[in-house]
Amino acid sequence: MQERPVYLDLTKIRLPLSALMSITHRLSGMYIFFVTLPISLVLINKSVSSKSSFENLLTAMSSISFFSLTVFISFLILWYHVLTGVRHLIMDFFHFGESLNGSYYSAVFTIVIWFCSLVIFFGYMFVL
Repeated sequence: MQERPVYLDLTKIRLPLSALMSITHRLSGMYIFFVTLPISLVLINKSVSSKSSFENLLTAMSSISFFSLTVFISFLILWYHVLTGVRHLIMDFFHFGESLNGSYYSAVFTIVIWFCSLVIFFGYMFVL
């Protein structure tokens, strides 16, 4: 009979990239629910309540501040969640990328698209 380990050393576990993406997809969903959704509701409320509050919001989002960085990071996390969700849907419905190599390459492709989006969004933010 083989003994079970007394403790679990998480530094020795090597998960495949697709497993890490699955875990981060779930974590990003929780972040979206608890952070991005309330921020979005506040932004919508500020943008439609009055013309002066809309202009104040526009000024706050135009400058580089903690608030604008939080909003941009929140929406980048939302975009990551959407991309990984579409990846999972393609894998489930079309059975594309179900092998170990296929799931690895689809994970790399998803990360590359997300990273390019990150560079474009932050580049746009610093240019304006």
